[in-house]
Amino acid sequence: MMRILLLSDTYSEHTEKWALGLASHGVKVGLFSFNKSKYNWYDNIENIELLFEPDKVITGIRIKEKVSYFKYLSTLKRKIKEFNPDILHAHYATSYGLIGAMSSFKPLIVSVWGSDVFDFPKQNIIYRQLLKYVLSKASVICSTSNCMREETLKYIDKPIDVIPFGIDIDKFNRLPGELPLSNSHEIHIGNIKSLETKYGIDILIYAFCDLLKKYSDKKIVLHLVGEGSEKNTYIKLVQELGISENVIFTGRIAHSDIAEYHKKLDIFICLSVLDSESFGVSLVEAMSSKTCVVASNVAGFKEVLGGDNTCGRLVAVKSINEAVEAMVEIIDNPTQAIKKVENARQRILQLYNWEDNIKQMIDVYSQVIKK
Repeated sequence: MMRILLLSDTYSEHTEKWALGLASHGVKVGLFSFNKSKYNWYDNIENIELLFEPDKVITGIRIKEKVSYFKYLSTLKRKIKEFNPDILHAHYATSYGLIGAMSSFKPLIVSVWGSDVFDFPKQNIIYRQLLKYVLSKASVICSTSNCMREETLKYIDKPIDVIPFGIDIDKFNRLPGELPLSNSHEIHIGNIKSLETKYGIDILIYAFCDLLKKYSDKKIVLHLVGEGSEKNTYIKLVQELGISENVIFTGRIAHSDIAEYHKKLDIFICLSVLDSESFGVSLVEAMSSKTCVVASNVAGFKEVLGGDNTCGRLVAVKSINEAVEAMVEIIDNPTQAIKKVENARQRILQLYNWEDNIKQMIDVYSQVIKK
């Protein structure tokens, strides 16, 4: 049995999904995390073993916090000996990748996630050199998108495997009678993202406020699904705008429940402001769920949508007016909108089938082990 030690954040839904996917395909997965999961999704799962979670969270935002990773280095080395993995796979280059590189274990696979290559190295020369060091120690580098691959190549001259973070195309789907915009008097709009500045949640709230003024005859609701450091700021903004009755803050939900939230929505809108939004899993989920989509024109969203507005609508970054216009276009032209959701579903089937992506990852593992 192939044994993979995932050096990754157990709080993250992405880690949860990778671990469960690999385990379901007969891979023995060990988990080593600097963060603590909000719920024990790994308990009693065949082929998954929790090796380490701390009592406290390390955010890794400042360089002093990066240095604090080193106190776990001896623990990681001990767990590597105990678990005896074929591969150490670190997710996020400048945190887990750093401690993985410092462990000296080979083979080491490093997966870049977005801000670790788009934002982190641009802050100062120390961070840039740190990223280069981690990438130089990797036996293999993986990216979820081509745009992130191109960004990573600015810091290392190595082949990079592009393996999309796809979705369960059967789980994220609707029956013909469940299509969006079926009730012209009630519209549900939503976003499934962390409540952080980079995701443009404030822009979305302002756009939603303007949208409400255009449709006094309809019940329109905004669902903000997720947690984040800016949650109280956004709650206050909603209150100041006088739209609290139309906005629902759900908090963080289990990954297993996300598909049902997508099915509730008529329009999924994500207005991220940075190119470190290098893929957009929730956008892929929405497209597969046949939900009408609006997204800001950042690199990852453009790659997922195709860039020609046949699967959804791309709008300028930080443009409240364009976001409102895009939602109005969907609400006022439901027949055209439904054609786009069918196009989007077909694109997902071709490119982002999770079963295909898991097999791609296992193939990479197999090739590394053979070498």
